[in-house]
Amino acid sequence: MIRKLSTGVPGLDRITHGGIPEGRTTLIAGKSGAAKSVLAMQLAANLARAGHKTQLLAVEEEPRDLLETGDSLGLGVTDLVDRKLLSVLDMRRPRERTVVTGDYDAVGLIHRIEAAAKEGVKCFVLDSATALFSPKPSEDLLRALFFDIVEALRRNDITALITAEAPDDYGPRTTLGVEDFVCDTVIVLRNHVDGERRRRTLEVHKYRRSPHQKGEYPFTITDTGVVVFPFTHPNDRASRQTARFSSGFEGLDGMMSGGWLRDSITMVRGPAGSGKTTLAGMYARAGSSRSERVAYFGFEETRPMLLRNFGAVGVPVEDLIASGHLLVECRYPESTSPEDLLVELRRSLETFDPSLVVIDSISSISHSTSPRGFRQFMVGFASLLREHDRSALLTQAINTLQEEEHTAPFLSTIADAIIELGYTRKGRSLVRTINVRKMRGSAHSDDAFRLWIQPGGLHIEPLGDEVVVEG
Repeated sequence: MIRKLSTGVPGLDRITHGGIPEGRTTLIAGKSGAAKSVLAMQLAANLARAGHKTQLLAVEEEPRDLLETGDSLGLGVTDLVDRKLLSVLDMRRPRERTVVTGDYDAVGLIHRIEAAAKEGVKCFVLDSATALFSPKPSEDLLRALFFDIVEALRRNDITALITAEAPDDYGPRTTLGVEDFVCDTVIVLRNHVDGERRRRTLEVHKYRRSPHQKGEYPFTITDTGVVVFPFTHPNDRASRQTARFSSGFEGLDGMMSGGWLRDSITMVRGPAGSGKTTLAGMYARAGSSRSERVAYFGFEETRPMLLRNFGAVGVPVEDLIASGHLLVECRYPESTSPEDLLVELRRSLETFDPSLVVIDSISSISHSTSPRGFRQFMVGFASLLREHDRSALLTQAINTLQEEEHTAPFLSTIADAIIELGYTRKGRSLVRTINVRKMRGSAHSDDAFRLWIQPGGLHIEPLGDEVVVEG
C-alpha cells in the first residue's frame, strides 16, 4: 500500500486522498504567477513542522526572499530554519556571465542528495527545474538527467517536490517536456482568464498507484497560504437529522409541515420586490432570537441600508448583532473573487460557528463571474455547508422559472427546498404570491398563497381562485 504524507494545505489532502506519496517525487507545474513557489514553500514548511526534516534548493529566488515570503504567510519558516527542521540552500546561477561547455552533469546534485539523506533529510524541494536546466539540454539528455535525479531521491527514500514552468495553461505540462513522465505525481496550477476575471485552479493530473479526485478545483492565496476547495457532492453528506426549526414566518412554517429541516439548503427565488430579502431577514432574526448564531452575507445593499430596511418593515436586528448572535457582512461581489468569498465563508463557519447562513443574493455573485466560476462557487459553498452540517437560506433574483432552468439548472439539485415568490396584476393592485415548489424529505403544501408585506414582516392568506399564479 502506498505511503502518503499529509500536505497540511487546506483541501489538498482530500483531492489527493491523503497527501503526497512518501519517498516519491511530486511535480508542481504551472505558468509564471500560478503560485508554484508559494505552494512549494507551504508544503516544505508543513512537512518540516510535522517532523520531516526538509531541505529546499533555491534555484530561482534568493533564499532570503523565500524566507520572507514564507514568514509573511504565517508559515514560520525562519523559526523552522533556526530549529534546524528546514534548511534553504542557494543554488542560483552566479551573476557573472556563464560559459557552458560540454554536456550537463547531475553528479554534483546527486551527491548533494546523498549527503542530505545521511544528515537525516526526509523531504527535498527543488524550486525550480526550469531554472536548473537553463539553457535547456537536448530532450534525450534531459530525460536521462531527470531520471537519475529522481532515482537518487527514491533510492534514498526522500519525498521530493519539484516545481517547473508550463508554457500555457492547457498545453504541455512544462517547458522542459519530459519530467512529468518521470515523476509519480503531477499537480498542475492554473491562473487563467475566465470571462473578464482571473481564476486560480488546481488539478491532480497524475498520481501513480493511488486514486484521486479528477478535474480542476478552485484555489486562492490567503494570508496563510494556498487554500483549495475540493467539491463534495451535496448528497455525499446528507444529514440524518429530522429536527425542524422555525423560519420566523409562521405561515410558511405551516406550508412546510411545521418548519424547516436542519442541515438543509433552502432557496428563495423570485423577481425584484417579491419579498426575498424580507424573508431572509425574518429567517436570520428568528434564528438569532433562539440564541443560535446566524451569519448573514448581503451582496446587493450596503450594511446601513440593509439594517434600515429591516427596521422599516418591523424586523429590527441591531439588538441581535449587539448580543453577538447575528453577524451581518455586506459587500459588492465585484470587489473580490468567488474563491476569496469561499475563503471568507469557510473562515466564518470555523470562527463565528453559525448554525444558519444567509446568502442574499446568489444572483449578484453570478453576475460578477463566469457561468463556470459561478457553478464552482455554488458547488463549493454547498460542500462547505455539508462539511460543517449547517443550514442555509439563499435568495435568487429571477423573472421566470423557465429563465432559471435555462441559465442554471444545477441550482435546483443543490437546494433541498425551493420557495417561489411572485406577483401578478389584479386590476390596479399588485398581488404577491408564495408557494413551496419542492422540499426533500418532507410533506409540504402544494397550494399557492397570497403574500403580504406588512409591519412585522410577511403574512399569508388563502389565494382566491380568480388570481392566476404565473410560473
